[in-house]
Amino acid sequence: MRGFRWAAAFAATVALSASAHPSGWLLVDLGTLGGPGSYGAAVSDNGYIAGCSDAMPSGVHAFVWHDGVMRDLGTASDSPAGNACGLAVNNAGVVAGRSATGELVVWDRDGVKRLGIHGNVAAMNDGGAIVGSYQDAGSERAFLYRNGVLTDLGARGGSAGLQATSFATSVNARDDVVGSMNGHAFLYADGAMRDLGTLGGNGSVAKGINDHGQVVGFAADEHGQPNAFLYDGAMKALPGGGYNEAVGINNRVQVIGSGDGRYGYLIADGKVLALDTLPSVRALGWHHLEPKGINDRGWIVGTAQNANGDSRAFLLLPRIP
Repeated sequence: MRGFRWAAAFAATVALSASAHPSGWLLVDLGTLGGPGSYGAAVSDNGYIAGCSDAMPSGVHAFVWHDGVMRDLGTASDSPAGNACGLAVNNAGVVAGRSATGELVVWDRDGVKRLGIHGNVAAMNDGGAIVGSYQDAGSERAFLYRNGVLTDLGARGGSAGLQATSFATSVNARDDVVGSMNGHAFLYADGAMRDLGTLGGNGSVAKGINDHGQVVGFAADEHGQPNAFLYDGAMKALPGGGYNEAVGINNRVQVIGSGDGRYGYLIADGKVLALDTLPSVRALGWHHLEPKGINDRGWIVGTAQNANGDSRAFLLLPRIP
C-alpha cells in the first residue's frame, strides 16, 4: 500500500506506547516516487521521515515523508536523473543528505543549502547540527556542521604516519557526537574527544547517542566477533547474541539493531523482539527488515523487502492491540 493511505492511522497512533504487545505493531509501506524501490533513513520525534526513492522515468531522488505524504526533494543538481538521498531529518522537517553530485546538502523551506563538502551525512538534531564524514586528501574525516561552520572533529595520527580515518554517526540535543576513529568508538563532547574503548580489544564503532548521553554501537570481543553494546559510563554487551550491532537508541532507552542472518530487532525492557516475526510484517509477506532510526515515540523506520522482492522504506508503529 502507498503511504498516503495511512494518513488517518497517524492521528490514532500519536499517543501509543512502544511497550505494546507485538501483535499491536502496524507496518506502514511508505511508498515510492514512481519507481519500484525506496529507502528509509531517519525519523524525527514528530514523524518526519527522510530517505530516497526510485523516481520516474529514472534516477533516485531524496524525499521527506510526513502524515502519509511523500514529497519529492529532487537531486539538488542540474540532472533529475541523478542519485540523491535524504539521510537525516529534524522536527522542523529540515532534511540533510547527499546530492546527485555527492555534495552534502540541506533541504529546508528556503530551498537547497550546499555544505561545500563531499561525503556522508549521518544525523541531524533539532538545532540544525549535522554530523557525518567528508573526504579530505583521500582520507575520511568526521565532522560537525552547525551555524554555518564546519568543524573537523580531529584525528589522532594513523600508523606509519598515515592520516587517521574517522566518521561521525549520531548527534544528540546537546551537540554531543559519537562515531569511530582509528577503529575505536568515540564520544565528542564539550570540545573534548573520548575513546570509549572496546569489549575485547579488537575495535568498536559507536552508532547512536540519546539526550542522556547513553551510547550504542558494536564492539569486537576477544574472538573478533562483533557484539552490540550500550555505553553509560562503561561499555557492556547488550542481549541478542553475537554478530550483531546496535544502530540507534531513543530517550526511553529502546535500542534498535541488526544481527547477521537475523536482520532487525528491538531491545526494550531487556527483551529482544525480532522485527521479521511481527504478525503485521508476516501478514504482508515482508521480510529482511533493517531498522535505521527510532524516535522517542518508539516509531521505527528502515528498509525491507516486500512480497514482490522490492526494497521499500517502512515505518513500524506500535499500537495497543
